[in-house]
Amino acid sequence: MKETFDAIIVGSGAGGGTAARALTQRGWQVLVLEKGPWRRVEDFLPYDEVYFSEYKALTPPKADGNIYVDPADPTKSKPIERWWIGNMVGGSTMLWEANLPRYTEEDFTLSGIMPEAPKDASMPDWPWRYADWHPWFELAEWEWCVSGRANQSYAQEPTRPSYDYPMPPIRPHASTPFVMNAFARAGFIPYLSPRGINSRTFDSRPGCPFCGFCQGFGCAVNDRASSTNTVLARALRSGRCEIRTNHYVTRIVHEAGHVVGVEYITEPCGPRKVIKASRVFVSIQAIESARLFLLSEIKNPNIGRYLTYHTKGTAELTFPRQPAWDEGPDARFQPKTSLGSLQLRDLYVIRDKARPELSKGGKFSIYDPATVAPPIKCISKTGGRNGVGELWGPALVDRLVELREHGGVQFSFTGETMSVWDNRVELDRVAKDPWGVPIARVHYKHHDYDLKISQYCLERVVQIMVDAGGEVRKFEPQKVANEGYGHNHGTLRAGTDPGTSVLDENCQSHDVKGLYVLDCSFMPTAGASNPTLTLIANAFRVCSTVAKGAPPTRSAAKGAVTCT
Repeated sequence: MKETFDAIIVGSGAGGGTAARALTQRGWQVLVLEKGPWRRVEDFLPYDEVYFSEYKALTPPKADGNIYVDPADPTKSKPIERWWIGNMVGGSTMLWEANLPRYTEEDFTLSGIMPEAPKDASMPDWPWRYADWHPWFELAEWEWCVSGRANQSYAQEPTRPSYDYPMPPIRPHASTPFVMNAFARAGFIPYLSPRGINSRTFDSRPGCPFCGFCQGFGCAVNDRASSTNTVLARALRSGRCEIRTNHYVTRIVHEAGHVVGVEYITEPCGPRKVIKASRVFVSIQAIESARLFLLSEIKNPNIGRYLTYHTKGTAELTFPRQPAWDEGPDARFQPKTSLGSLQLRDLYVIRDKARPELSKGGKFSIYDPATVAPPIKCISKTGGRNGVGELWGPALVDRLVELREHGGVQFSFTGETMSVWDNRVELDRVAKDPWGVPIARVHYKHHDYDLKISQYCLERVVQIMVDAGGEVRKFEPQKVANEGYGHNHGTLRAGTDPGTSVLDENCQSHDVKGLYVLDCSFMPTAGASNPTLTLIANAFRVCSTVAKGAPPTRSAAKGAVTCT
């Protein structure tokens, strides 16, 4: 093999696609290696909820998942599905709901609102300030074609006074005026959320038709932003980017503290080959990136530690005196703007004298229970008059009638999470994936603080909705155990001290020069919003810094080793 590349990028999702765009703009020749195949928009048709959602046609099976250790009994463990992984070109951006808020100063410098973290948690300030990231956030929003409106609420992420998103917000749901008025009486101001979804024709892609098949489904219309139709497409058009599918990177090759390249296979237990480059950028999500570092025998005791999932929580209410949200004839049409078109950040920082132990909270996405998902998923995730559980017979009929006849509202909480040393990723000593590679063994339980803020924030919004005439149908705060629901971060923290972190301020490995990480594993703490826009902004920041000078000396790709 006589191939030469300035950089190899492992993973083609949000971080990898952005890296390809940023580096090719500066003249680098890059190779993107993706474990999965290409999928085109026509592969997501017909709209088949059973095939895509119930049979999980687009996500890895349990055999290709993680092992989760029971926090109540560490002698017990089980394989789990990874619904948040998309093994295809574009990665999870092919399946997301494209919720793209920014992290804010409270996320970057947590000490400003939480001077004393719980003693068993490690909550350092990030090595940067929010103000330093303004240009990278703006670049991320325009490159990824975000729709939204700046400065709608005092609690919204701050922007420059004259700044706005590339497109106006997606169409509000018919419930928006009711919800906003109810919260206004409590002094809260929800706002139309920033989304990687076209609200009109933009960047040669159509506006959203509100089909209702969004999170967990591929976008057959191509209105939802993904790596493939934004940054990666531009990188490919440069002529300086190559993508190789079905290339499973099994090891980072390094010698004497410098990266050499990557080892990969193209079939289960096939021959292991090596491609060389003097720069390697990894972006395959926090658990998988930690697993790859462990497989690569990079010697740093912090690898895999401080794994965080966002604190979550769900509440749902119905309004018996409120007719179904209606924008059509005969009060029978509810527009399928299922995407939580409202956000609420008024509880991002908790200032309650009655609860002085709580400081950093989180934000809510607000949905309509009847259009948040296609029918099967909607009913299976909902609650009835007797609480959450399997709905069958008269209870199911009653709930279906209620969803059709009355307005409803659903809240999804995303909150801060305490970073704990024992929440970690290891290599399982026995279990291997279908390719013959040891899989990740995950230890995780939520901190008591996580449970308290989830309960507190849910109670606050539910009370406001009850005061507006709502009846609770579902109330599910965060539990101690978490098999993987929520964004994953940490595991390869960035920091200035090599003794307490894995990456430096430019997300380069302290131990292997030329090795960079661009997914959420770099985050020192979880933050309290959907993390992808911050991940993208960081990828632009890192790649722009690395590529300031001329491209590095290119290395020829050669050599192969035998599969063991």
